[in-house]
Amino acid sequence: MENEVQNSKHPILLNQYPICPNHSLFLLFAEEGLPQVLSDELLLLLLQLFKLSGNQSLRIGYNSMGADCISNSLHFHLVYSDLLFQDVNGQNVFPIENAEKKLFFRTSLKHKTEDEVNMYNCGVRFGELVGWPVRTLILSPDISGDDEGASLEDAQEALSHTAGVVLNYLIDKNIPHNILIADEGMTLYIIPRKFDLLIENVNFFTSFETLCGFVKCKVDNAFKNMKADEFNKRVNAGVSLKESEFETIKKELVEKFLGEYEGEVIQN
Repeated sequence: MENEVQNSKHPILLNQYPICPNHSLFLLFAEEGLPQVLSDELLLLLLQLFKLSGNQSLRIGYNSMGADCISNSLHFHLVYSDLLFQDVNGQNVFPIENAEKKLFFRTSLKHKTEDEVNMYNCGVRFGELVGWPVRTLILSPDISGDDEGASLEDAQEALSHTAGVVLNYLIDKNIPHNILIADEGMTLYIIPRKFDLLIENVNFFTSFETLCGFVKCKVDNAFKNMKADEFNKRVNAGVSLKESEFETIKKELVEKFLGEYEGEVIQN
């Protein structure tokens, strides 16, 4: 994989329609013609951008096909939250990052059978947002107890592997999804949602930035007349999965991980 990375081109392009200064598009393996599908290996490479950047305001956004993505070629949005929200008093992160969070599962990624080789030195926590208009999964390293000595690389590998399992599940179920990567690559907000072509009568885009709290309207008049309560209701009804659908995703993901790894369901 290392040779493939070094021998391939991964350009960063200025976005033709930026939402803030330095809004760019990052193309992994640009000449390979990869589709807009994110895997654990690609995610692990992507997380290296946070180390290379050193900018705590860097955020990476991703829209799968069917989730307001306009091109089926592998690409990611690079934005800087301090520049994006520089004109909003007291705001320097996406609003989704300040939403209330609730933990529902954690796994050590240690195999249940002793004859299996453990590949990861860090566990991962699964959470969800409370009160956010679109139902969202949260993944982050679980650095506690035996994992306190885990390195950054350990955390990134565990997080990438776990996210890869989650994304493969969503792909297999044909569920579109948007992603925001924050906290210097340590928190993933994964938003399973309805197909964009099935969403009717909305005057805003449903890409990652809108669903994370920076609303992009389609026309100027829509922006002028936008009300927060109305927007939340329309996103919840038109974009978000139903509670029963989201609970099914949580249940089946927990079962998938508990079938292979040690883990703990958190009762709230």
